[in-house]
Parts: sequence; C-alpha cells; structure tokens
Amino acid sequence: MDVLKKMSKSQEEPRGETKNMRSLLRFNDLVYEELANPSLISQRNLQRFNSQSINYTSDSSSVDFIFQTGDQLLDPENSCIQFDLKVTTTANTETFTFGTGSVMNIFRDAIFHSRQGDEVDRIDSCNVYRANADLHEEKDWFETTGSLMGYDTAALATNTSHFFQIPLNKVLNIFGIGRLLPSQLVSGGRIQLNIEKQEKRLFQFSTAATGVAFSISNCRIVCCLSRGTDATARELEKQSSSNSLEITWPAVYTQKRNVTTEVNEQISKSVARALTLRVVPLTDPADNSDLIMTPEGVEYTQAQVRAGSVYYPQYRLEDGEIYHATLSALGKLGKSVRFSKSEADAKGDVWATSLETHGLIHYSGTSLNNSRVLYIETQFTTSVDGDCHLYLDYMRSARVYLNSIAVDS
Repeated sequence: MDVLKKMSKSQEEPRGETKNMRSLLRFNDLVYEELANPSLISQRNLQRFNSQSINYTSDSSSVDFIFQTGDQLLDPENSCIQFDLKVTTTANTETFTFGTGSVMNIFRDAIFHSRQGDEVDRIDSCNVYRANADLHEEKDWFETTGSLMGYDTAALATNTSHFFQIPLNKVLNIFGIGRLLPSQLVSGGRIQLNIEKQEKRLFQFSTAATGVAFSISNCRIVCCLSRGTDATARELEKQSSSNSLEITWPAVYTQKRNVTTEVNEQISKSVARALTLRVVPLTDPADNSDLIMTPEGVEYTQAQVRAGSVYYPQYRLEDGEIYHATLSALGKLGKSVRFSKSEADAKGDVWATSLETHGLIHYSGTSLNNSRVLYIETQFTTSVDGDCHLYLDYMRSARVYLNSIAVDS
C-alpha cells in the first residue's frame, strides 16, 4: 500500500506542476494556440430603414421612425439618423449656422415608444438639452462625430441641401448606455421627433432673416444589428419570459420657468434616484441673428440645491466656483472639454450639481418624493429676461418581458 501511495503521489505532482505552468504561460501571454470562437454573436451588419415619410417640412408635426429589427440586437452606439436639410428664407441670400447647437435644434422633443405603445424614454426641449449637454464633450469629438451633427460648421448656404447625421445615443439617453439592446425592447418600437416651431431656436443667420422655412429629405435610420447565436437567443428568451430583462439608464425630466434675477424653483418630480441637475438660464434675442440656445452669463452670486434637509453642496457656490463644480458633477475634471473656462466667462454659465451619494458608484442617487422635494436657490448679478431650463437626470429602468414592457422611475 505504501508503494501504491508513493506512486500515486508521484503521478499527481507533475499534473499539478503542469497546471501551474500553463497558468503562468497564459498569464504572461505565452500560449500559442488557436482560440475557440468565444462570440455570442453569429452575424453583424448595417441596415437602413426609411422614416414613415421620406420628406418633411417645417410645417410637419413630427419625424417618425419604426425599428424593423426583427429578432436582432441593436447596437445604438453605432446607429444613427441621416437626412438632408434645406433652409429657405425670403431673400435666400443669408448664410446660417446652428450657433452653439447642432442640427438637433430642429427637434423640440424626442420620444421612444415600445411596440405595445408604452412610453419608454422621453426628453422634452431636447434641442436645448443636447446643445448644453454637449458643451462638455471633449474637443476631438467635435472635430469628428460632432461635425456630422452640424457642430462648429462653417456658414451654410440657404436654398441648398446639406447632409447631417445624428448618432442614436445623442437622440435619447436609453440609446447611450453602451450595451446592445434586445429585440424584445427595440423591434417594432418607434422614435418620435417633434419638430421645433420657435424660429429663434432653429438657425442663427448672418443677418436677420424673414420667411424662414426648412425641409427634410432622404430621411432614414441606419441600424447596426447583431444576430445572436442560437444559445444566446434561447437564453435571452428564457430570461425575459421568467425574470425579465432589466435595462437601466439616466432619463431626463425637464422643467422651465421665466426668470429675471433669481431662480427659486421646486422640482415637481418623484424619482427613486436623482443623479444630476442642470440649470441653464437662456435669454430671448431680438431677432434670429442669434439663438435661444447659448447659456446666459448671469454671474451667479450664490447657487445651491436642497433635497429635503440636505444641501448640495453644504455651502452656497459663487460665480468663480460654478465652472469647477459643473465639471466635477459631470465627471469632466481634467478632461479637454470644448467649453473652456474662458468660453464660460464670455458666453455664460451652465451650472450642474451632482446628487449622487457616492463618488465612485454609479446610480447611487438621492430619492425625491413628497417628503423630500428638490429645491433650487440661485441669484444672479446680471438680470435676464428669458426661460431657465432645469434638467434633472434620474435613474430609470425597464423590465422587458416577451410581450410587454414595464417602465419604472
């Protein structure tokens, strides 16, 4: 027996040494073997679908898209909306830009409905939200993707068609979570983009223009679609039919009011987790040689947010601290954002404050309800005559079943 034990022990040791050696080789990237296919996706491709009506005008109520994705997964980060835009005026001699905004200026609201008709995500005044949220994108983004949206473009001629492309993750936040979206959520769903009717939010002309109108042609949505393997499809269907597929994203609640020298406003929204608040004071220009998009330089004397008995921050911010506090709230400290401190001083302030309860854990927001109301208290040195837009980012989740969707806030 002792001999047998020694033999078995001697046989086990090489196997252990071999296993350890293989682990070391793999750790040091010294394994030279053909890898098995680890992908859960069997096919990936781009498909293009026309909007409900290929052509629209400034008199149309909305632009609508239906996702005809079938059983495929949608990659929203690599999907986009494309169209040609022609702007006309009475003289057709002026040139135009989108000011600090983009071609998103022409859309007032963005809504996504499931195929059952449930409202999954929505941003009211999405043109103002997008123009001011993108101020803190990095500079390289504006030279690449942003330029296709119309950011920082040279003066464009009227009565001429211009091509634009909007990434899907810049339309609604549910498309910006960095994950493939399942067919149970997307297939048969509808994006509705309500067209802006306020002329001073659309285009910034070289000289004041009259008879402003625009038309949209060749309107389509380009979807990056992936087809899962049979095992992937079975597992997703199994999960959606039993426990549901849970998807979480930062939704946006919009509120606005007319202001002059201060903002004392209560956010009338109950949410499970409030994440970030943006305060965007705007002014109404005399004509369309300017836009109601650029934040006004109000020079805050104090700014603070209160949720119940908790203040954010614990002291009142002054004008010189607003820029740093905004970068910190948006996670942009140390980043090469386009909206520099000098531009903030020259153009105006977008004030953002974080309502997260933890600096490293996402979606650790503050709950808001009838007993804990969010209250904004700000005062300006420079009086304004316009609307102040309040954008509250909060966590929203959807439970996706085989034949239904339940959306929570």
